[in-house]
Amino acid sequence: LIDDPRIVGVTITGSERAGAAVAERAGRNLKKVVAELGGSDPLIVLEDAPLLSTVESAIFGRMFNTGQSCVSSKRIIVVGRVRGQAFQDAFVSGLAGLKVGEPTAEDTGLGPMSSERALNLLLDQISAAEKGGAKVVVGGERIDRPGFYLQATVLTDITSGNPVYAQELFGPVASLFVVDTEEEAIALANASPFGLGGSVFTGDTARGRAVADRIESGMVFVNQPAWTTPELPFGGVKRSGYGRELSELGFGEFVNRKLVTVVPAGSPPWGPVQSG
Repeated sequence: LIDDPRIVGVTITGSERAGAAVAERAGRNLKKVVAELGGSDPLIVLEDAPLLSTVESAIFGRMFNTGQSCVSSKRIIVVGRVRGQAFQDAFVSGLAGLKVGEPTAEDTGLGPMSSERALNLLLDQISAAEKGGAKVVVGGERIDRPGFYLQATVLTDITSGNPVYAQELFGPVASLFVVDTEEEAIALANASPFGLGGSVFTGDTARGRAVADRIESGMVFVNQPAWTTPELPFGGVKRSGYGRELSELGFGEFVNRKLVTVVPAGSPPWGPVQSG
């Protein structure tokens, strides 16, 4: 399809590998590409953020669609050691309270993975994280019931040398970090090959906007986990891809703009024409 001359543009939503393959083929055919790929969105909790409502938002941001979303809040970064422990306790308690069930049931809080392959990949990543020195605070195991269910999981003590530090965890697994300062939180948020979405939680929205400006991602939400609607442009930077979908910016990706300029007969062959 990409090679066919009737196709004038290409868009893909998928993995880095799929995006690279499609973009390479499109490039050989000199065709426009929009690539919406993986993500490992940070959710920064500043020391002035209200704890309970922020925990609720973090649980939603991580567990929506059982964590199987490119813009899930995958890396939770809390500023302040004491605050970090309080956040962890509330976050773990909230995850433990999620009801496991069928995805069509209204009261289900934790549904299945999309496939056994996806489940096994996450189990392998959790195992590799542990071998690399990370701690499984809660979860980490397959649930003994029909279907591809994984316990809601929280990983801590993830160092830069850990295999999962730069990976995307596509499912109900949260990486939880605690740092001392806002500067450390921003640096950690940006220490990722991905740059799709991100969140900053704070009681001071002006401060949140200032921090958001420093996050290397295509989208940042202040006091909300990342979400999408037709009115907002959607897309990332770095290995999360390029181009935008949705909104006016998204429409612009799928057109080739054309210039037509008209001047009176007898005008000079070059440059602007003076009226008069």
